[in-house]
Amino acid sequence: MKKQITLILSFIFLFSSLALAQPLGPQTLSMLEESPAGSQILQFLEAINANGPVDEALVKKCFAQQLIDKHQPAKLKGMLQDIRENDAPIALYSASRQSKFVYSLKLQSGGGNWLDLILNLEEAPPFKVAGISIDVTNNPAEQEQQIWPAGTSKMAPPTLASREEIARQAKAIAQAYHDMGWFSGVVLIAEQGQPFYQEAFGYADIDNQIPNTTDTKFRIGSINKDYTSVLVLQMVEAGQLSLDDKLEKFQLGFPAEVAGKITIRQLLSHTSGFGDIFTPQYLSHIRDYKNIGDILPLLMNEPLAYEPGTSQEYSNYGYIVLGAILEKVSGKSYENLLREKIFKPLGAKNTHYQIAEKIEGEARSYRFTPSGEKIDHTSQLEYPTPDGGMYSTAAEQLDFFQALFYTNKLISDESKALLFGDYAPNLPSWKEIKSQEGSIQAFAGGGPGVSAVVMFLLKENLMAVVLANTDGNIAGNISRRLEQAAFGRPVRKVQLPVENYLYGVLKKEGSLYLKQNIDILLEQGGYEARSPMMLNQLGYGLLEEEMFQDAIEVFRINTELYPEEANPWDSLAEAYLKSGDKKTALKFYRKALEIDPELPSAKEMVGALE
Repeated sequence: MKKQITLILSFIFLFSSLALAQPLGPQTLSMLEESPAGSQILQFLEAINANGPVDEALVKKCFAQQLIDKHQPAKLKGMLQDIRENDAPIALYSASRQSKFVYSLKLQSGGGNWLDLILNLEEAPPFKVAGISIDVTNNPAEQEQQIWPAGTSKMAPPTLASREEIARQAKAIAQAYHDMGWFSGVVLIAEQGQPFYQEAFGYADIDNQIPNTTDTKFRIGSINKDYTSVLVLQMVEAGQLSLDDKLEKFQLGFPAEVAGKITIRQLLSHTSGFGDIFTPQYLSHIRDYKNIGDILPLLMNEPLAYEPGTSQEYSNYGYIVLGAILEKVSGKSYENLLREKIFKPLGAKNTHYQIAEKIEGEARSYRFTPSGEKIDHTSQLEYPTPDGGMYSTAAEQLDFFQALFYTNKLISDESKALLFGDYAPNLPSWKEIKSQEGSIQAFAGGGPGVSAVVMFLLKENLMAVVLANTDGNIAGNISRRLEQAAFGRPVRKVQLPVENYLYGVLKKEGSLYLKQNIDILLEQGGYEARSPMMLNQLGYGLLEEEMFQDAIEVFRINTELYPEEANPWDSLAEAYLKSGDKKTALKFYRKALEIDPELPSAKEMVGALE
């Protein structure tokens, strides 16, 4: 027995040595094929391009067990399925070994997008994928010829479906989401700036039965940020600003140790270190913050979330700061800059930097709740600021993005490349970026009662605008399926949000059935594997609707599925408290503290209730 163990260990050592034999840096196809770790990467790429089923067997073949245990097979199946549906067939143009078990790959999707794929492998045979990151990029491969699949020429440009087919699919997709009660809004699709499909669905005002039309004005959320970016880039072109100007130059009141670190480039690219504005103070007094000056003090003296330039975290506050810089440098209000520099040159008369109550022809904003109700959230929406909140029509969103990327009315080609490339230095030229066939880009906004996406194929100038006065990223769900339709791929079936799906099962089949069958139900419905947060979100959605007993039932199921986690017990306690049962609430807050004695919410509430 001892001899056998020695042989096995020797074999593992030899196998690992082969895996580590290849040097760091660029890898040829033969280097990948000769290395056990490299060949595992090629097997992963083959699994994406294969026509067989995406099932648990494929997940086990591709992924390390620790990754499967962390995310569950259903989630990894869904990820593989998404990559197949949206990107296959893929071609490998370059591979670089970053460290012993980390490879960086440059791929091109079947739709023509360039993809950066980072794979972390197990540190022992068989070197399955233990971590994965995939991003769409505007930076193409440096070399012209793909290296895998071997013996094939450069991937042919994607073939677009006909206008008629795209329009047919768009109507079917939007109608399906409308029929399930989720989508209310407008879909517009244009080629070379000329609409060939546009249709409105649902109501702008449910109480008064006012339908949406193609002229309805919708809140566009964070698409505001693209207007702010244009104003900043215009000032850069005029020599009034530099992307590398530091915050200290503008004397807005920030501490010197913060203002001396952060650049305009970092504010634009969400790498400044600022957190976000959605603090409890802001959320509980949201209508008190009417302009940039009201919001700027919120985080002015708070510590940074990270050292500027070392990470990237989405920050609405960063764009509030950009708005303050624009006003300081120009001596004009942000709203006046919009009118003078963007609205007037484009003749935009239906895009408004105003609160809903001051706009005619606007859609009210409805939260789509887990029970399927639409709750009017319009009166609780914040004032527009440089980070979000304007209203516009689908037609004027088409006009703005057409002018932005296909004319020089707003910014130069150099500035377009910066906006497209996340303001990184040493970007490809705008001509190079624009020449990439099948390259899909999207600009989006969202919030309570708001969902907006403008998606387009840059070279082909095919653009889709989806504006909704319901939320839950419905515009994103529709636009992703429009992309599949445009390339003639199978369109993924429409799905309700997982909270609505699970709540429907609860009401129809009961809590015991839901608890016992939740994993099968999620897999059959095509959703990600369950997690404690999944039912928690459903429970809190029901609490917001004051459906206390249903919320309690959902939280109770969660405690039975995850009895050793404190948060489900804490949530169950909160539901009892909101229902008026303080005694039972205290019992479950104490239970949460037994599991996690440092849980802040439970500690606070036990103290208060005792």
